[in-house]
Parts: sequence; structure tokens; C-alpha cells
Amino acid sequence: MQNIKNPLIYIVEDSIVYKDLIVGYLQSKNLKNIKVFKTGEECLNEIHLKPDIIVLDYSYEGISGLEIMKKVSIERPEIDFIFLSSQNEINVAIKIMKLGAADYIIKNEQAPYRLVGSIEQLLAKTKKEKVQRGLNIGIVGFFVMLFIIIMTIILVSIFFDLEL
Repeated sequence: MQNIKNPLIYIVEDSIVYKDLIVGYLQSKNLKNIKVFKTGEECLNEIHLKPDIIVLDYSYEGISGLEIMKKVSIERPEIDFIFLSSQNEINVAIKIMKLGAADYIIKNEQAPYRLVGSIEQLLAKTKKEKVQRGLNIGIVGFFVMLFIIIMTIILVSIFFDLEL
């Protein structure tokens, strides 16, 4: 995920009413960088904008949500996927999660709350990963500088020992 503070979220939803419900709720929770698409093809045409999260349904007319996830994951593995679907079969949810989706949420009255919770978990995870990466870089940098200082001391002592 590139932007923790204002993630670009793509929502692919063919139901206008449900799309408005989800977008309105996300915006009320200060998630305002949202692009909405009616079809998976529209979403794929805009993938060059590098969204952080894509919210998909399992089934659409044309390309399925699973196919979208598979295609996008090949070119952009840093993108997270959340499925928001009325498909209520546990086997489908397990399959999608095994293939790399961050979450699978069933469309019901709790779905908007669960979606925000899932997005917040992804943001927290990304923030933690960035902090850990920063710490790792700092530790490596420290040891590189320590190595350079030690090598400089050794070279200086060798150089001055030769002149005596």
C-alpha cells in the first residue's frame, strides 16, 4: 500500500443503491479517495492509477471478481483486495482468501462496518510494515557506518605505523 493516510480505494459495484451506501459510509469515516466502477473491465482500464485497495464482488456480468484479482495481482502484487459479496458459501470465501484476498465480507446490514474495519486493519498492517522497514534500514545503516569507522581507524593506524 502506497498511501496510508489517504489510500486510493477502487470499488467495483454494479448495484447503484449498494454502491451509494458503501461510498457514503466510507466517506463518513474520512476515506474520501474513492473511485467507483460498474464493471471489472472499467476497473482494469484504470489500474495504472495504482489503487491501494480494490473492493470487489465475487460475480459480475463479464469478468468475475476473482479473475480481476488474479489479473491485477500479477502486475501489482502490492494492491490489497477485499471481497464484498452476497455469495454466502463458505467454500467460496475460503478459496478467495487462499488466493490472496485480505477479507471476504458478506453483503448484509453489517457489511459497511466490517468493510471499514477491514480497511483500517490493512492500513494498520501497512503502517507497521513501513515502521519495521525503517527500523531495518536504520539498523543496517548503523552497522555500515560502524564498519566504515572501524576500517578508517585500522587504515589510519596502519598508515601511521608505517611512517614511524
